[in-house]
Amino acid sequence: MSEKDLCKFVDVFYGNGEVDHFSNDGLSSKWFYIKALCGNTIPHPVLPFGKISVGPYSGGFPTGYGTHYPNSCGGIKKLSEKNQARGFSHLHQSGTGGIGFYYNYAIVTPFYNDDTTIGNYYELKNEFAVPGYYCADFNYVHCQLTVNESVAYHKYTFEKECGKLAIDFSNDGLSKQFEKKFYGFVSDAEVLLHSNDTVLFSGVLSGVKLYFAVKAEGNGVKPHLLGNVDSMNGCVKTPENRFGAVFEFEGKEILVKVSYSTIGYANAVNNIDSSQKDFHQTKKEAYDIWNSFLSVIDIDTDNEEFKKLFYSNLYHSLIKPADMTGEKILGIENDVVVDFATFWDQYKTVFPLIFTFYPEMGKKVVAAIKNISKKLDRIPNNLGLSNKFTCEEQAKMLGIYALCDAYYAGISGLEANEIDECVKRELKQEDFKSFLENGFFKRYTHILDVTDACMDVSTITKDSEFKKLLVTLSENWKNAYDTDGLMSENSRYYEGDRYTYSFRLQKNMQERIAYAGGKEKFTELLDNFFGFFGESIKQITYVDADEEISKTRYHRFEGFNNECDMETPYAYIFSDRHDRTCDIVHEALTKSYRLGKGGLPGNNDSGGLSSCFVWNALGLFPISGAGYFLVGSPHIKKAVMTLSNGKILEIEVNNLSEENYYVESVCFNGIPVENYIIETNKIMQGGKILFKMKSAVKRKEQG
Repeated sequence: MSEKDLCKFVDVFYGNGEVDHFSNDGLSSKWFYIKALCGNTIPHPVLPFGKISVGPYSGGFPTGYGTHYPNSCGGIKKLSEKNQARGFSHLHQSGTGGIGFYYNYAIVTPFYNDDTTIGNYYELKNEFAVPGYYCADFNYVHCQLTVNESVAYHKYTFEKECGKLAIDFSNDGLSKQFEKKFYGFVSDAEVLLHSNDTVLFSGVLSGVKLYFAVKAEGNGVKPHLLGNVDSMNGCVKTPENRFGAVFEFEGKEILVKVSYSTIGYANAVNNIDSSQKDFHQTKKEAYDIWNSFLSVIDIDTDNEEFKKLFYSNLYHSLIKPADMTGEKILGIENDVVVDFATFWDQYKTVFPLIFTFYPEMGKKVVAAIKNISKKLDRIPNNLGLSNKFTCEEQAKMLGIYALCDAYYAGISGLEANEIDECVKRELKQEDFKSFLENGFFKRYTHILDVTDACMDVSTITKDSEFKKLLVTLSENWKNAYDTDGLMSENSRYYEGDRYTYSFRLQKNMQERIAYAGGKEKFTELLDNFFGFFGESIKQITYVDADEEISKTRYHRFEGFNNECDMETPYAYIFSDRHDRTCDIVHEALTKSYRLGKGGLPGNNDSGGLSSCFVWNALGLFPISGAGYFLVGSPHIKKAVMTLSNGKILEIEVNNLSEENYYVESVCFNGIPVENYIIETNKIMQGGKILFKMKSAVKRKEQG
């Protein structure tokens, strides 16, 4: 257990709601939010990288929690004015948008009267949550939830006797009020009364066979199948085509344990049988586990609000991906990690956070990526508990960047030749033919994805012949750009325009800047992109604003509302304007991110925006696949961090204040840092990074 209680600084409701603040002045008012104005996080109990989560089910987009209709741009249409639910579901996305599969399985509902009331929605009152625990009042029942590694605990206290508990196994996804792409239907379903206190269910959900076990603990527990209409493979369906079970019991209190497996009933039952600790002990242990994960980064700051922001963001960075060690999906066995949802959102900041600080999860992520590559002969952008591989238009070869980051961080179980083999599998895919023949993809961002991955691996591989091929392929990066120094107009761009992607950080930045016309020209392009000399923008916040936003072309930074360009503030470093980087980071950390349900500036996308905040606050930013960090503008006085290899890295920041956010000097282990670059392998040796900060006035005096 951590000696410090850092969980007390975590707001698990952070980012659950619609964005509630916009800058009307300053640099951040020049940025344009292209994505929906919501964070899409959940307050549900889950352990770090947890296999199982449990929480209120409203059918809301995209997590099954809250009041949101499906959305992709602008303001949010509401399902209801008040937060409500019809029970408590299991397995959830975190921060994603329209990912194509939405879980929310095995809805447990406490109710009174007869079975016809099942499915009614009731307001959630007195919601409260801390890491690993949630409670609320629901239909005159006090509901408490917690989890361990593989079991969800439900504790229900009824106001009067004659209460019952229903488990609906027919749910797959979100509200049936939405389009069909937001929910599914269970096939090959089976519900069994396993014993006088346990019900089993199996079925194919989103293309994957799952096995659930539900055990009730209380006086006089008696289960029966739900409904009395049509029989279907052992299921008894209600008129609403629901199927599941009902537990009757004596008294006012009942404890329910829920587990699942991808292998069989025995695993799910064994998970429950092995979970002998009571609700209070399990809740405390979950809290302690979260404290141990949060304490890996111990910061010091005089700003209590900033400390809450930091640990709330660190918490929401560690929800996904999900560790399912020992399970099996799509033929991938044992080393199983899911909810790479998606690599697009996670590769820049989430995976570097894992590889830098969380060794066990780092090893599992590496093993999982290698297994995915071997079994599927490629690494899809998106892998969850589903046979759907959505979001492939977003990018290519992002799993390779993650492997390179793990390699530089020294994660055990990864050799250079294994990265080579993964690259070779990617290159033989059908959609790589045109690139291998003429250096082009239909989407020009894919050119940069692949050429930079080839650059990265060419510095790691020990195969000289393969290195020659990689270097040759990497030289196609120029095909993505026009002569004006920006991305080509001859391409479509995902969630942005050609400006959005023109300043991504490549391994050959000096050559890239020369190709754009030199440092002065590159700086001018950046200044226009970030709006340093432009007018403020009024965000488009009305519901159904998709078409207007898609047609609006400010050619501006997306302002940490999306992951597409989150690293671009650091491009200024390569044109000798680190002060500009500091301006942008300071503006984002002090204005874009706020506390509260509406505090995240956009979809958190599996922790993408939250981990971006964490790195920026520390004054370091990882450049995925490249093997180095860039120095930014730290906003904490001190940080003591335990690295994944057990060594200690300290950050100390002198002369920091609201005005002093520019870096005057930075040293690592007593040696001045050149060009604001620190190699990953040096970071992983530990030591001290010492910053000295200065004000804007002093910056101008020094030129």
